[in-house]
Amino acid sequence: MRTDRRKDMEHLRKTLGLRWTYMEAADTSNPIVNKILHSVRLIRDTHSPKDINPWSPGFLTSPPPARGPPPSSPPIPCATRNNTITLYTASLPEFKILTLARIACWYSHVSVIQKIANDRTLRPDDTVLVLEDDVDMERDIHQRLRHVWSFLPAGWDIVYLGHCWSNEGASAPLTPPENATAINGTLPGTHLHPSQRPLCTHASIDRAISWLIQSGRLRSFSVVPSVVVQRKAGKSDVMPGTGSQWKSSLVDEMAVSEEKTQAQRSPMAESMHLPSHLKAPGFFSWILPALKSRRTLKTWIRCCIALAATLVLMVANKTLTNMGQAAFFAAIVAVMLPPSIALSLFILGIVTLLLGMLIGWAWGNAAMAAGLAVRNQARLAQQQQQAQASLVEGIPRAIQYQKFIFQGMFLDPGTSAVYGAFFFVGTFALGTLRAFIPKLALLSVFGSIVLDIVCSYGPLFPTAQYTLAKIFIIPTCYYVAIAIATLVLIFPESLNRVWLTSLQNEFIDPTEQILSYLSRAVESVPSDTKNWAEITDLGYAARQKVVTGTQDLLGQISTTDLEISVGRLGPADLRRISRELKSLMFRVAGLHAFLIFVNKSNAEQTALTTAATSNSGNSTAKAASASVPPSGGAWDRYTVLQHQIRARESKYGHDFDSLMPLLASSSADLRSACDAALLSIKDWIRDCNSWRWAGFFKKHNKIEGDKRQQVLVERLETLQMALERYREVERLGLIKPFEGFFDPVTGLKLKSEGPNEKHTTEMFAARSLYICFVYSYALDAFAERLSKFLAIAVDLDARRPKPRLWAPSGFGKLGRKLMSRREVDRHVVPLAIGTSNDPTSFENRSEESDDEDEEEAEVLEIPKEKSARKNPDALPPTTAFGRFFLLLGNVFRFFKSPEGIFGLRHAIVSLALWIPSVCSSSAWFYYGNRGLWALIMAQTGLAVYAGDQIAGFFVRIAGTILGLLVGMAVWYIGAGSGNGNPYGIVVATTAFTAPFLLGRLAAPPQQMMLWVMTAVTVVFVVGYSWIDTHFPVLVSSGVGVTLGWKRALLVIIGFTAGFIVMMFPRPTSSRTLVRQTLAATTGELGHILAVEVEALLAEEARARAGHYEKVSFVGEKSDQKASPKEQRVRRIAHRVLVVATRLQDLDQSLLTARFEPGLQGLWPHSKYAALYSTQTKLLSSLTLFTGAFTQLNTKWCSVLVHQTPFLNPNLLSDIFSNISILSYALAGAHPLPPSLPRLRDRVVYHERLAPPTLRGPKKLPDAKSSDTDSDTESELEYMADKVDGSSLGFEEISLDILKDGQLPAHATALVALSSIISLVDEMSVIVRDLCGEMTFQGFAEFHRDFLGREEKAIGAGFSSEMGPR
Repeated sequence: MRTDRRKDMEHLRKTLGLRWTYMEAADTSNPIVNKILHSVRLIRDTHSPKDINPWSPGFLTSPPPARGPPPSSPPIPCATRNNTITLYTASLPEFKILTLARIACWYSHVSVIQKIANDRTLRPDDTVLVLEDDVDMERDIHQRLRHVWSFLPAGWDIVYLGHCWSNEGASAPLTPPENATAINGTLPGTHLHPSQRPLCTHASIDRAISWLIQSGRLRSFSVVPSVVVQRKAGKSDVMPGTGSQWKSSLVDEMAVSEEKTQAQRSPMAESMHLPSHLKAPGFFSWILPALKSRRTLKTWIRCCIALAATLVLMVANKTLTNMGQAAFFAAIVAVMLPPSIALSLFILGIVTLLLGMLIGWAWGNAAMAAGLAVRNQARLAQQQQQAQASLVEGIPRAIQYQKFIFQGMFLDPGTSAVYGAFFFVGTFALGTLRAFIPKLALLSVFGSIVLDIVCSYGPLFPTAQYTLAKIFIIPTCYYVAIAIATLVLIFPESLNRVWLTSLQNEFIDPTEQILSYLSRAVESVPSDTKNWAEITDLGYAARQKVVTGTQDLLGQISTTDLEISVGRLGPADLRRISRELKSLMFRVAGLHAFLIFVNKSNAEQTALTTAATSNSGNSTAKAASASVPPSGGAWDRYTVLQHQIRARESKYGHDFDSLMPLLASSSADLRSACDAALLSIKDWIRDCNSWRWAGFFKKHNKIEGDKRQQVLVERLETLQMALERYREVERLGLIKPFEGFFDPVTGLKLKSEGPNEKHTTEMFAARSLYICFVYSYALDAFAERLSKFLAIAVDLDARRPKPRLWAPSGFGKLGRKLMSRREVDRHVVPLAIGTSNDPTSFENRSEESDDEDEEEAEVLEIPKEKSARKNPDALPPTTAFGRFFLLLGNVFRFFKSPEGIFGLRHAIVSLALWIPSVCSSSAWFYYGNRGLWALIMAQTGLAVYAGDQIAGFFVRIAGTILGLLVGMAVWYIGAGSGNGNPYGIVVATTAFTAPFLLGRLAAPPQQMMLWVMTAVTVVFVVGYSWIDTHFPVLVSSGVGVTLGWKRALLVIIGFTAGFIVMMFPRPTSSRTLVRQTLAATTGELGHILAVEVEALLAEEARARAGHYEKVSFVGEKSDQKASPKEQRVRRIAHRVLVVATRLQDLDQSLLTARFEPGLQGLWPHSKYAALYSTQTKLLSSLTLFTGAFTQLNTKWCSVLVHQTPFLNPNLLSDIFSNISILSYALAGAHPLPPSLPRLRDRVVYHERLAPPTLRGPKKLPDAKSSDTDSDTESELEYMADKVDGSSLGFEEISLDILKDGQLPAHATALVALSSIISLVDEMSVIVRDLCGEMTFQGFAEFHRDFLGREEKAIGAGFSSEMGPR
């Protein structure tokens, strides 16, 4: 007896007021159980199935005599079919093995059935309920069973109150009798369906009963959705863990577990309302995945070895003498730029870095030459005489002169001024270069570092010192040599290999995850809102990985032709694959969009139920009160409409719970084929990435190659056949529950006959059906693009059977690649407080294509967007004089641009921290305390655009303090009580810095700065302590604690100076950044929508003009020739990626903003998180609309434009105006204008106002028959030819239209547009709460009065007609 379950069952029984009797189950120690197992083995081994008579007395307890050899020993498979014995294989799943536990469970259930059958006290019409001891029930199970029990026909045998692993809602539900009372209102309806293949009596007897039902021997019915489910709260006695993966849920489950109840009451449950990608993961959650990744571990080991090598050079006397007092700079560069990327990319970065150092060196030497030229020679002679007189006997003259130099004895005002001018111009130029071309940031940063040392120490010398720059250049060159050696010798990787690995890990794997989440979703019940929300959130995380992976892959593809590589695939092959990534990414987003739509529908249903329940004030009347509008007023048009749609769907069993099993069964083969295709692509990528050098020298094995090619071809053919079968046959399974509403011959809607009937028969509501069409379209489109992707793999596998040597071919385009300003190239300066792109504006977005060679095969010329911006203060110049001043004005305006302002900031902060080095009163202090590092840190801490400055600044300070503490500990551990042991210093520093290096490599971007600053500070403290004790220096700052706080203070001073400069003209906090970035993304989303609507209208105009262009996919390079619409997908994908990048980068700001001091009040985090989530959903809907548009032919485009209200010009004006107003209000914290129109109501308004315009002439209702016409008109609001109250574009829906292959794409476009409108409305509500609303009392009253009169005029009393009936 399971005492743990008995306690919960008693709680359930008492709470619901039920009575039942407990029957003790048999366990594995029961002798009869072992005897049955022995008998089954004996019978199977010695008899054929036809010889077995299970109805004979003592069948199992006294088996017939054996007719063959003794029983065998392998495990016994469970029987799954009648008269069939499955043979055991090692690959047989555990749940198909007959065990003692399963036999005990089977015997317990059979014993209960036998007891019931032999009970003489039971009458023929009595009913017995059999339950397992780990179930949960609906709270209102009494009402639900009372409701459906009257549906049962005479002669029924079994009713399943719960079930699993079967589509019990496939057939039509039983019709309720005339006196049946609905108890659910708009809740998921409780229906009774003829059983199909019910399982999960939660015993091994379920397959036998299921077979008896399918063979017609038992007349069984199933309650849909389940009202009794298995809880799976504890360990299963039959299966590992808690049992099978199937997890059913209830609408209003009984909380039989007190722990669950307490968890639901916990305040922490509030965080569960946020999507998973908005919830802060564990701070160290990245460690385990990093340690499990072989590639990450290899890279980490390589970086640690490089760091250790630089430290060895620092502690070795010979190399220390050669590198000088900045010998530790090599270790700092090893931390900031570890050898973690492919060799070709690293060399490109290092060449850029060294070029910057040479430029800084050259400009600094030019400043030195100019400074020496203007030096006052008389003043110099006087200074030399003063120095001569200050010499002290017994101290080397060289040391004394060196001290005089750094004390500023030889400073000259004129020379210092020249240095200052050169320094200002040089830092301004390098800063501007960094702003204009982010890819040259390394050139700018390290050029500035070299220029700093030349211009800081050069004015102190009385003579030319043109080799001053070597203090940093020599250590850097040492590190470059070490890094290249480690990249070549330690786990070498080519960019080709890295790209393919990223393709698998960052694109294919998350795509596979989304497909698995989709399968998990359609095989569950949508009314299980918690489970569906969890799946949707997991989909968000996987979709983010797909988007990020696409960004990274497109960013890397342009450099794959800059290296010599060995492998099967060359740079052109990788580019060919990359062209398909954007298209496939769009289709993957479509799969997730379906989950979002259903989850959103669940949320709306929950909101309706909550509002109704709070109004009724009685939890027991929860279902019945769902049809009651909330207290305080009537529902708006859209809410009333949704209420009626859900009631109609629930009435006929056309809700999500009923349709989802049809989706699961109809798409099972196609989903399986997609899974297999993705698996074969992963296997192919792994094969291409394996044995590169060995395969290059080894003779090609043609047999293995042919076998690999055959597998790919078979998977491709399977996928194509499954897709074709889905389109022609299986997709139509979704339509079957609706066929009864149409004439089977004509396909037209059935008409009613009776004189008291309405004009048309009551029609089904099809909102859930159309959302299911989104699934059909999304899966179809995904499978189609996946087949093209797999076709590329097949073709490349045939063309590239073995590895070969690939020479670099992209150096001709190197300049263009370096000058690129694509926004997906991020984090170019790891220490910068901000970004290289303005997160609060899209005005300077780059339109360049990621696919450099794609245009070679494309044929569609897409016109560029034209800007209508003009100068309102002046007409265009007409004279040369005017054009000159226009050019001069552009030059001056440059200094107001973000790039010009950054150049000025860079020069100003550099000059400010440089001045103390050339003042005689502070020169010695500046040199002795290494003030140069404050200057360097200030320059590297600047960014072109402000990020979350306050949070970023404190992260850097925290990293510095942590590094200071660790660095002092490392010094004392490695040095002991002396001046440092070289072996101890290298080992201790490497060991303690290694975890921070791992964070630098694997931690999320928002943590990277913390680990970089910690590691840099550790090297600072240890390096300077070693230099001061082992290298002759003029000024020793001490070691350990004495030196550490001084060096940490320099870093803090530098970042503080940069932070202060970045704060002007005003500081940007995380909170301001969040608001302004969301304002910018709002405007850009509206812009993308406008572009797509324009494209749709252009397509329709071409159709009316008789142009039906289409590019067919033929020939060997069919994947390189995309249709005109697919070209738009690939072009618009760049903007989608940019918006997605902005939103992803905002994750950290949403979290850090909560911890900023709120001097003016608490920050409304939940509002901004909701706005962020809404914009993410809006981006998904836009992506879905764009993809659906590519599938529509010109005829259906015309229907979408002219026969639906969504593209009504007046409605489009409302949409674009609302989006623009919302963006403006967020950007400037302005209140919204009064009574901003609710777009959902405008859709209904335009739909009801313009039927003659949309669908041609239509007889207007006669005044005398207004009642009948009004009823008919209101009936149309939720009929099958409408979605959310808006027409699909057909005068009358027919069966042929439902079966048309274009309808899923058409319905998807409409559902996407409908979703966009709803989401804009949601954004309006959030922005109104955040920014407020201007109110004019008279206008508000007039507006309400006008809306009421409008209702009566065009809606015939819409709300009253659509209200509860």
